[in-house]
Amino acid sequence: MPIILGKDSSIVQPGGGAVTLADIEREVARRTGPFFMAYQDTGVPTSSTATSALMPSLKSNALLGGPENLWLVRRGKFVDPEQTPIDVDPLDRERMVQTFDSNAGRVIVDRNWRNPMAPGEVAEFMHLHPSQELRPAVLAGLRRCFFEDRGRVYMNSSSGIDLTALLPWLTNGDQILRARGGWQGTGPDLPFEAVHQAGHVLLIGVNVAGGSWVSAMRPHFSWVNGMDSTTGPQDDDDTLAIDLDYAASAGHIEAWHLFPSRMFAAAAGNLQASQEMAAREFSRQAMIWAPQTPRGIAFSETVRLPLVGVL
Repeated sequence: MPIILGKDSSIVQPGGGAVTLADIEREVARRTGPFFMAYQDTGVPTSSTATSALMPSLKSNALLGGPENLWLVRRGKFVDPEQTPIDVDPLDRERMVQTFDSNAGRVIVDRNWRNPMAPGEVAEFMHLHPSQELRPAVLAGLRRCFFEDRGRVYMNSSSGIDLTALLPWLTNGDQILRARGGWQGTGPDLPFEAVHQAGHVLLIGVNVAGGSWVSAMRPHFSWVNGMDSTTGPQDDDDTLAIDLDYAASAGHIEAWHLFPSRMFAAAAGNLQASQEMAAREFSRQAMIWAPQTPRGIAFSETVRLPLVGVL
């Protein structure tokens, strides 16, 4: 259900296209260190073992840096998009690459898999730990990405209405953008005040007949698969209605905040974006996609000039 502030509600669909949690994680991984994808050999079914995978696209005679010490992630997808994905055992999902034979294109992982990689199965190689660093940074980034949502408020108390009790994601009065009356909120702006009490946001001053339409900044973290969520996305295929660059830039700067030592290591030699560059990019994306404070001017009471004479 969308945001429910009364008997009627209306969701303002977020900007950007629907992307999956895996899409965002891959884009953040590209920005936070070495990242590439490769697939298990399809020609020799027995080439994958409990400790290694044979990946033709990584085969090379050149003395180049390989995937050693990078994390390998299995999501159960195949190089052939028409092939049905498989469920990867959670215990097989993440491994660190221990050694790499570039002549054969064989990747050797640090721990045995319960089930070796299937022919054509895709692996992702990345710098940050997939579950302990990359995903926390992505989720933190989604908590700082906002879209505008609105609903009708019916005041049932002279002391106001507790918005946080209805909407756990609304924790700051500054998230409330405007209150309007009229049909579907097409009327004039109404004066209101958002106050904080015991950690909750209370809205007062918009008690009008038929209810008022309130617009608020809502974090994308709370709107997953087209439904309310208190946990944020949890699965690779969970979808969010957010622009990919907006989400990725937020996850990138959160990675700098949460894991600075890992990020400084990735940015050494200017091979990855610095913290300053990541911050500027998120600011640019937020100016494009984040809700803007209304610029209209409204009065809290009717204003008129006194009559000084009659013509």
